[in-house]
Amino acid sequence: MPEPTSAAVTLPEQALAERVRGDYANLAAQSAGQDPRAWERVRCRVCHADGLVEILSLGLMPPANALLRPTELQQAEPRFPLELKLCQSCGLVQLGHVVPPELLFRSYLFFTSTSRVMVEHFGSLMNDAADRYVPPGGLVVEIGSNDGTALSSIRRRDVRVLGVDPARNIAVMSASRGVPTVSEFFTEPLAREVRRVAGPAHLIVACNVLGHIDDLDDTFAGIAALLADNGALVFEVPYLRDLLDRCEYDTVYHEHLSYFAIRPILTLLSRHGLRLERVQNFPVHGGTIRVTAVRGSGAADDAAAWVQRENDAGLHKRSAFDGFVATVQSRREWLRKTLADLRQQGRSVLGYGAPAKAAVVLNYCGIGTDLLPAVIDSTPAKQGWCIPGTRQPILPPSALESRRPDVLLLPAWNHAQEILNRESAFRARGGRFITPHGKEL
Repeated sequence: MPEPTSAAVTLPEQALAERVRGDYANLAAQSAGQDPRAWERVRCRVCHADGLVEILSLGLMPPANALLRPTELQQAEPRFPLELKLCQSCGLVQLGHVVPPELLFRSYLFFTSTSRVMVEHFGSLMNDAADRYVPPGGLVVEIGSNDGTALSSIRRRDVRVLGVDPARNIAVMSASRGVPTVSEFFTEPLAREVRRVAGPAHLIVACNVLGHIDDLDDTFAGIAALLADNGALVFEVPYLRDLLDRCEYDTVYHEHLSYFAIRPILTLLSRHGLRLERVQNFPVHGGTIRVTAVRGSGAADDAAAWVQRENDAGLHKRSAFDGFVATVQSRREWLRKTLADLRQQGRSVLGYGAPAKAAVVLNYCGIGTDLLPAVIDSTPAKQGWCIPGTRQPILPPSALESRRPDVLLLPAWNHAQEILNRESAFRARGGRFITPHGKEL
């Protein structure tokens, strides 16, 4: 039985993928004549100090979500430097180059609603925070609202909601969930306009979006302008210590400009008249911190203790990253050797999951279709397309039966339990899952 191709994908989702690729191609063409050196960041985006020091270079890479049509495989792809730098003043880890956001975010193929775990996680966040901070008739604004999943989960009907997200191609998905969405980047002028029209926001939520923003001062000036006097800002970002401890180098890509510890967060909040009220840690996305801030200054005792632990660990010093860099390099060699050994043994291997992480791992490790012929993904909008840089075709889950691989490489390790539950039949017949980090599941 032949494997489904892009023609078999349902029309709305395939049309969405075509729109994303068309937008990307147009924007990439506009950027083609620009010198990437002009996009280099030499000052810290949090404390504005000079002298950023390089931690890790992953080389030149295409944007991780810039999927290719099968007809484009012979064409050159735009590639940009991907390197981590450290501000030894405030401790912010950040990319050394900033690819224009219009190129990365105006069209998007990541949907919150595709992960049951994340739907439940954000639903809990929204409802708990709304019950605590939002009075009847109050306004909840989400920065980076994606497809409206989180805002639509609020059970109360006596609050108003508004999403802000620059990805115009998915605003219609938010509308279908009853979430009005402004399809623009969140800026201070936009925040002031929202306040003029809708009043102050009692709750502003920003999950996995602050790391995408270059001009954080503009964003936080907008938050300060929009937030009600008794309101709260709740945001989530991946935690730097978890990234280092678990060697999650595959979360480094052009969309993720900043990698936060609490110390630089406190610096940023303080400059904009916000008090660090609470820090919580969650296992989602390989280690996430949820920060709650209110108007004021300083930090609550528990939050200040996080900063002290980071200072004790020397997290703002270059030497704290030496072990991380060595592990990244050794895991690249391990993965290449493991896939080559499996091929030599006659074992068939496919990838499972085509998130941005997959593009980072495959490109950094130099894994082409000879070592990994194809990747499976359950997102219909990605099926029939190809991984940027390394060109693996993306197949639907039904390919597990037609291809019957012996081993599945799992770049989407942060959704491992969902995937293991979904593909229990593969495991029951003796199939193995391995991760790029050297684990067998």
